[in-house]
Amino acid sequence: MKIFAMMMTLCAVLATGAVEARQELTPVPEVPGTFVESHAVPLYTNVVYKDRDEMSPCAQPKIIAVKDPCACEDPCNSCGPKCVYIQICVPTCGCELISCRRNGDRIRYDYGKYAVDVRIKRDHIEVDYQD
Repeated sequence: MKIFAMMMTLCAVLATGAVEARQELTPVPEVPGTFVESHAVPLYTNVVYKDRDEMSPCAQPKIIAVKDPCACEDPCNSCGPKCVYIQICVPTCGCELISCRRNGDRIRYDYGKYAVDVRIKRDHIEVDYQD
C-alpha cells in the first residue's frame, strides 16, 4: 500500500510540474515491431525431411533449436548447451501447440490440420510433415 501511495504522489507531482511549466505533452507512437540485431545462426546440415508433399501450402520457414544428436560423442566438450538449429516450414496461422516427449528427442508442432514432427536420431535429425 505504501508503494502505491508513493507512486500516486510521484504521478501527481510529475503531472503538476508539466502543467506549471506549460509543456505540451505529446504522445509517442508505438513502434509496430521490435527489432533485435542478431548474427546469422549456422543451421545443422544432417537433417532428413520426410513427406514434404504433406506440408502446408502457405508454409513459412521457421528456425528452431533442438538437441544435438552428436552431443554425446565428445565427452571432453561438456560446456554450453547441446543444441543445434534447424529450419522447418510451418503454416502462417501462428497458433501452435508444442509438445515434447522422450526428454526432448520428440517434438511436435501441432497447427490443427497440419503438424510437424521433429525426431532426434542417433546421427541425424528427422523432420516429418503431417496433414
